[in-house]
Amino acid sequence: MAGEERVKESHLGDPVDQSVAVVVPLHNGAAFIADTLTSIQNQTFPPREVIVVDDGSSDRGREIVREHPVGALLVEQAPLGVAVARNHGLAEVRSTWVTFLDQDDLWHPSRLERLTGWLARHPEERIAATTEVAFSTVEEADRLAAADPLVGSWASQLVPEATAYHDLCDQVDTRGSGGCEHFDHRAMLSGPVTVTTSFIAEAQLLRLAGGFAPHAFAMDDYWLLVNAARLHPIAKVDQPTVFYRVHVGATSRSTRLALPFLSSAVALRLGGGLVPAQEGLARAPAGPLHEHLFDELLRSDEYRSDARVRAAARHLAALLWPGGRVGARVRATVKARAPWVGTFARPFRRPFLREG
Repeated sequence: MAGEERVKESHLGDPVDQSVAVVVPLHNGAAFIADTLTSIQNQTFPPREVIVVDDGSSDRGREIVREHPVGALLVEQAPLGVAVARNHGLAEVRSTWVTFLDQDDLWHPSRLERLTGWLARHPEERIAATTEVAFSTVEEADRLAAADPLVGSWASQLVPEATAYHDLCDQVDTRGSGGCEHFDHRAMLSGPVTVTTSFIAEAQLLRLAGGFAPHAFAMDDYWLLVNAARLHPIAKVDQPTVFYRVHVGATSRSTRLALPFLSSAVALRLGGGLVPAQEGLARAPAGPLHEHLFDELLRSDEYRSDARVRAAARHLAALLWPGGRVGARVRATVKARAPWVGTFARPFRRPFLREG
C-alpha cells in the first residue's frame, strides 16, 4: 500500500517482484479525484505506491488528495503540463511495475489483481494494456452529443455523476475474453492501440523509451508507447477493467489536437528513426483516429479562415493517404468559401467529390 517502505527496483525483467506503482497526474481535478483515488484504494491487489503529481492546480484537489485514506504521496510542481507530471511521477517510482490513472478515469476493483496475475503467467512480457469501457454521465450526454456526435457515441455506459463509480462497478461486465494480441512499433504507426490509463509496464522500460513527450500535445502517451513498442511489443489483453470517462472538457476532445497529431504521424513515419522513410511512405493508409481528426480539422474555424491551415492540411493528407483525401478537402473548402453552394450543388455533385 501507499505509505509503506519503498522497495528497491528489481532487476529488469524479473517476474518475481510484482510490486506496482500508480501515478496520477492532477490539474484542477477536484471534481473527480476522490472517486479516482477510491478506485485505487478498493483494488483487491493493492499497489505498493500511489503517487499523485499536482501540476499547478488552483482548486482544492491537493487538499482532497491529502485527506484521502489511500495515503498517496503528493508531489507538487509548477504548471508544466500533463506529460511533465507523468514523467515526474515516473521518476519517483521505486516499484518494478508502473501504471497510470488519469484524474477523471476509474478502475474496477479487480483490475490490478487480474493484470498482475496475467503478467505472472506471462513472465516474458514487459508492457501490457487492457481494453477499456468508455462512459459518460447522464448530466453531460446531451452536451457531449451536441459538441461532436461521433465522440458522443463513444460512451457505451451512461451513469449518474453522483453514483458513477459504484454504478459502473455493479453494472458493467468486465470479464472479457482474456484474448491477447501484440503490437510492435510498426503496427503503432497506424494510431494508438490503447489509452493512457489502460497499460502497465516495467518502469525501467518506460525510462529507456524516453518517457512521455512534453512536445506532443495531448498525445505524449502515444509517442511513449510507439518508442516502448520498439523495445518490446505491447500486449493488449481483453480485460475491460478501465472505466474511461468521455466528457466535454477532456483535452483529447479539442480540435487543436488535429494538426499536432497528424504532423506527428508524418514525423513518426518519415523521420527515419522508427522505420526507414521509404517504408513509411509505402505503408498502408493512416488509421481511423487519423481520419477522425482530419475531418475535425476540416470542420474547424481555423481551416475555414486561414489559408495556411488549409495548405498544411493538403500537405499532411498527401503524405498520409493515397489520393490526399481530395474530395473531403474540396467539400470543406467550398463550404468555407461559399456555404450556399453545397445546398444548390448537391444533386449535381460529381463522383470525384465523394472521395473520402
